[in-house]
Amino acid sequence: MPNEIAEPLDVVEIGRRLREARAARHLSLDTVSAACGISPSLLSQVERGKVTPSLATLHSITQVLNIAMFDLFGSPADRPALIRGGSRNVIRPPDSGGVSYELLSSGQLRNLQMIEMHLGGETGSFDHILSHAGEECLVVTSGSARIKVGTEELTLHAGDSLSYVARLPHQFQGLEDGTRLIISMTPPAF
Repeated sequence: MPNEIAEPLDVVEIGRRLREARAARHLSLDTVSAACGISPSLLSQVERGKVTPSLATLHSITQVLNIAMFDLFGSPADRPALIRGGSRNVIRPPDSGGVSYELLSSGQLRNLQMIEMHLGGETGSFDHILSHAGEECLVVTSGSARIKVGTEELTLHAGDSLSYVARLPHQFQGLEDGTRLIISMTPPAF
């Protein structure tokens, strides 16, 4: 029987996994925090589960530690992983205006990751600009979104897809409530 992914983990467990990844790489708090542009105190608080990091901070830490962000939420396995619709791992960054990410692929995949991004109208806009190694392809499954990649700004509607090199800065904005995107990226960035 395939593995089923459990409910999302709490910030204490996420912090523990970050601390373990940092220790396994023999990196100090000072080294990782300097590379991320955050204070050692903040990194320590994140690792102890005392604060919930912003999506940008969590992304930066996982990039420095060379781990996928969703590895913090699930455990890889050598068997097929079934992820039920009601028990996907979800990230709801506190500073993202109601945007959420749901992991569609399992953490056992090291070269491909799929997420569903939920955007809304004015309250569901993601105003952080992301940039990372690899490639992405997305499809709008409902609603419409304004997507900025590099210097180009495009409006996509349900059924439209877009492919781009992920090193180009990219940003997403939902233009109506209920906007959803399926994003496939290689290598995993979350």
